[in-house]
Amino acid sequence: MAETEIYERMETDASFDALKILANELPEPLILMGGWAVNLTVNKSYSEEHNAPYLGSRDVDLGFHIDVDASIEELKDSNFSKTLGILKAIGYWESGTSRFCRIRDKRTGKTLSEKEAGEIPFFDLFYLYIDPIVDRIHPKNDEVFKIKPIDEPLLSDAIDHGRMIEIQISGKILLVPQPDVLLAMKLSSFSNRTKDDKKIKDACDIYALIWHSGIPAKDIISSVKQDYPDLITKVMDQFSEDLINKASYHLGIEPDQFNGVISQLFK
Repeated sequence: MAETEIYERMETDASFDALKILANELPEPLILMGGWAVNLTVNKSYSEEHNAPYLGSRDVDLGFHIDVDASIEELKDSNFSKTLGILKAIGYWESGTSRFCRIRDKRTGKTLSEKEAGEIPFFDLFYLYIDPIVDRIHPKNDEVFKIKPIDEPLLSDAIDHGRMIEIQISGKILLVPQPDVLLAMKLSSFSNRTKDDKKIKDACDIYALIWHSGIPAKDIISSVKQDYPDLITKVMDQFSEDLINKASYHLGIEPDQFNGVISQLFK
């Protein structure tokens, strides 16, 4: 079987190009999370086995450490604050309460203004989202920023306990949560997914982190069971036959192989 992308290649290519630009534009240390963190963690092993790159992501998730004891002036001078300013300066705008967005015309690759996008059919548009994620919410966040970032306690755990690794992209060093923490993050998001494509992508990422992270499957599973047992309990009944078939299809493997790997979480 050959792997089949969940998202259009144009979308994932545009997202990865944006990530490379952000790696050069944003202040260090830049923390990468989400689908691209998984991709960069598993791609070498997955590519060697499948002779194809691992699944890409449409969104770019960036992580930030927030010192909750920082003054307002210190918060305004933080990497999080600087990043929000840079995103606006290079053409992203606030979308909703917690994201930044840029719109591209799928037919031409041109970046569009919101007004221009309103004149083009929705199916010809690609919305590239940048999600700033913090380890903690500063008590004065709403006084300083319009955006209300998502907070991720697992990121706090990774930063506080040095559970980060370095990955290079476009000559820049990025920090990524180590594979067992990434796996825990994926288990956490998986249990809350409502959109079918997101659920399938998380299922693929969970499999890939167990099987292709460079850490023996039994070791990464043992670590997650020890540190995050509640997350495993939450997902125990969510791997339906239909989901397994869809995730296996996109990974380019047989459902029995997928199930054999995932089932190790629940032994």
